[in-house]
Amino acid sequence: METKFVTTIIADISDSTPFYEAMGDDQAQELIQIEIDRLREVLRRYGGVPVGQKGDDVLCYFSDPEAATNSVLEMIQKPPGTLLSVHAGAHQGPVVVGYNGIFGETVNLTARLAAVANPGEACISDSVVKDLSPETRRLLTAIGSLRLKGVSQPVKAYSVAASTEGLSTVMHLPTQSTGDILGRSQNENFALVLYHDDLTWRCREGGELKIGRSNQCDVILPEPWVSRFHAILSMKGGKLLLTDRSSSGTYVQFENAREVQLKRENIMLADSGLISPALPVLHADARPLEFEVVRR
Repeated sequence: METKFVTTIIADISDSTPFYEAMGDDQAQELIQIEIDRLREVLRRYGGVPVGQKGDDVLCYFSDPEAATNSVLEMIQKPPGTLLSVHAGAHQGPVVVGYNGIFGETVNLTARLAAVANPGEACISDSVVKDLSPETRRLLTAIGSLRLKGVSQPVKAYSVAASTEGLSTVMHLPTQSTGDILGRSQNENFALVLYHDDLTWRCREGGELKIGRSNQCDVILPEPWVSRFHAILSMKGGKLLLTDRSSSGTYVQFENAREVQLKRENIMLADSGLISPALPVLHADARPLEFEVVRR
């Protein structure tokens, strides 16, 4: 075994579990394997060294961080006719190269970055970005310092997303809402109710509300400073969670409590309070969403 200083990449198929449920095991596995083969071909073409596959992801390392980043940019783009999306993480540091793969903290941190990336997005650490050309850096959006699970120190990270229908996020300003009322049909002891303008949304056990600029969200906030998929409200096992999935963060203020900023993190909600994508709750332009936990 030997130690090398490299750029590591983990690329993973997004939301493969519901894909298996919808398509059936055989057809889903066939389509996923086609996508895995595409990812591995892209990595090889840019000079990467594939070193393993675990489930629906691929692990690879590069000696050149510029080539590694360019490969990520291609991997997260969805080819025509493909139903699957890819998310990825990239980090640079020392790894131990063994017979059965690569090992070490660099690999672990790469996996954490991939885990917080949205479908069609890559999260790239500052250790990689500092060695990129100015042209490539301009393609990235600074997320800030992320507190990643199992990592003692915050990690400065950047985001790059697959191109979409002209949607791009401006890193500033407020919220205004449109959207459809979403209800879940289960009888539960309590639910989370979300209010904005004259609209109301309700989330019960097993349900979720997607908040963002995309028309695929339940709560649509069309301003350009809101990310396409900014945050998710969900209820599972009696726990109400708000999870930030944005580039600019989400602010939460509970009643009579100080404000908290989330960056690719989640927080348990209780009682009532305010949620403000991108802007602090008290910002002059902010128009937060109100939430309330209602008990039967």
